[in-house]
Amino acid sequence: MGLRFVHTGDLHLDSPFLGIGQAAPERVANALRDATLRSWDRIVGLALDQHVNAVVVAGDVFEGANRTLRAQIAFRDGLERLARERIPSFVVTGNHDPLSGWEPAVAWPELGHRFGADEVTSRPILRDGTELARIHGISYAVRDVTRNLAADFRRTGDETFAIGLLHANVGGQAGHQNYAPCSLSDLAASGMDYWALGHIHRHGILRAADPTVVYCGNPQGRDPGEADPRGCYLVDVDERGRIRPEFRPMDVVRWQRLTIAIDGITTDDGLIQAVGGAVEAAADAAGRSIVALVTLTGRGPMHASLERAGFLTDLHQLVRERFGVGDPFAWLDSIRNETRPSIDLGARREAGDLLGEALREFGRSRAAVRDGQEADLHDLLADLYEQPRVRRVLAGARPATTDLLALLDSAEARVIDQLDDAG
Repeated sequence: MGLRFVHTGDLHLDSPFLGIGQAAPERVANALRDATLRSWDRIVGLALDQHVNAVVVAGDVFEGANRTLRAQIAFRDGLERLARERIPSFVVTGNHDPLSGWEPAVAWPELGHRFGADEVTSRPILRDGTELARIHGISYAVRDVTRNLAADFRRTGDETFAIGLLHANVGGQAGHQNYAPCSLSDLAASGMDYWALGHIHRHGILRAADPTVVYCGNPQGRDPGEADPRGCYLVDVDERGRIRPEFRPMDVVRWQRLTIAIDGITTDDGLIQAVGGAVEAAADAAGRSIVALVTLTGRGPMHASLERAGFLTDLHQLVRERFGVGDPFAWLDSIRNETRPSIDLGARREAGDLLGEALREFGRSRAAVRDGQEADLHDLLADLYEQPRVRRVLAGARPATTDLLALLDSAEARVIDQLDDAG
């Protein structure tokens, strides 16, 4: 008998977007304020549409230990929607929402179960009275849990399928507090088939099988550091116990980092169109509203304009006014100038300095490639790929002859940036 469930966590309901200035119009500000709540609504919708057997929530449902009434009601309403379709939900708390915090007096539905913090306990997932799986979980009593909670998980031996539900840092991942620290070996020793983990905001599969270990990530990015797609996992388990976790994006608004080169742009209008067009294209590609952080790079005549006092501020405002006003919206949050002045390559190649010699050498290498005499370059790359330390970085096949020109162009651009005194 197959099993299907949704694995989510780190909802951080009703938490603010960080880094958004006061200039955001009311429509954008409201959408950002409601984004975490709407992403939870999307997760519930996914569970209903996919007729899952359960929803498991791996901690940090709320942003703070003192849950807001708005967030608590939104979460409870989602659980009730699931319960009306006889879908049970299983929840543990994490460091942001430990059981020691305050919460409004809001009753959960009968099919909504929150694990306690005294010990690891288990609950069955049932269908028509038959147990499909057993979920083992434990909540945080307080914020700072430094004990290895995973070591307390144990399969009972008669379970069809065992799920471990925990908020923890596996392997001491950098950039995250080391709450409930444990290792993959600890997780494997428990006998669980699937570990539904929370705490790390970037989703990913740490181990594919025996056991399957998955971080769901947070379903809605809330600051520029959470710029990739965010969502949850829809997990299918077939009759033979084979597990297939599928990531499903659930974010309502997505942070996007965009890099736009000014090479070839010669007018102010052209620059406005390039930036605005890139922002709108990013929103179209994402299929949802975006908050864009743009970096301008490259060399060209627009560098001089961008260096003028007030120009970048005006560019920022004009793009906001002319682009991204639809639904979904594309809000340009910031724009940064990292461009360089134009350079007369012809004149610089004739110079007697180090840059001039480097440019002449790049010219000779290009000519050799075009004439089919690139053996020296291939020999140089062969020496490079034979270095043990370098091989780990340059994993993959050595570049073909047709790729050498692109490599030379890229290398030349880097050398110019490093050696050009005018930059």
